[in-house]
Amino acid sequence: MVGEPGLNNPSSAFGARGVTKRIGAVSRQLPVYGDRLLDVGCGDGTYTVELSQGYVRVDAIDVDPGLLDAFADRIAGTGFEDRIGIHKMSAEALAFDSNTFDRVTAFEVVEHIEDLEGSFAEVNRVLKPGGAFSLTTPNRWFPFETHGVLWGDRRRSALTAPFLPWVRPLHERMSDARVFTTQEMGRLLRAVGLSVRAIDYVMPPLDRRPRGLQSLADGLEGTPLRVFGMAMAVTAVKPRR
Repeated sequence: MVGEPGLNNPSSAFGARGVTKRIGAVSRQLPVYGDRLLDVGCGDGTYTVELSQGYVRVDAIDVDPGLLDAFADRIAGTGFEDRIGIHKMSAEALAFDSNTFDRVTAFEVVEHIEDLEGSFAEVNRVLKPGGAFSLTTPNRWFPFETHGVLWGDRRRSALTAPFLPWVRPLHERMSDARVFTTQEMGRLLRAVGLSVRAIDYVMPPLDRRPRGLQSLADGLEGTPLRVFGMAMAVTAVKPRR
């Protein structure tokens, strides 16, 4: 972001570096610019504001009114206020016309959506022909549950149950977020008519770790070990008629 004080304090649990890595991953798959963007599960706008610089008009949706209020407060009085529309809305029922958006994004959101097939169908509907849907979401082969582990009614560190995502029945009982393999995500997207363009992996950003450790993790993204990355980044395209 340029020239907008007070906006670059990302709320992402993975910090500023995690935001940069995820946006960088989908940007390399397909540049993020165009006429209209829809950001699904925008939260307080951390990702939306970064992405908005490449688009003429941006719409951002979430189901949490508190986060939407925080988003509105963040951009009030800035150059983003007139370009970003903020809406309380579910991905399962998008109140936009068909063939509206050049790009739809969803960062660390789809693992929380109940009706994922219905939501992906809605994304496909509102995309223009040739438009793209980019998402990031947890990778099943990362050995730790990034949302923490549920022990009864308490949420504990992921370190208390290593390899939990690898054991599906246990993971379903001890986590309130899904994880996916790239094959599973590809099937879900193709089932609604989207064509997968690219799939990549994102290693942990390690914001508060030594720079050398960050560089090591980043370097693994270019090796076969990337399949154990913390998240996958996927871009799928709506076929042109």
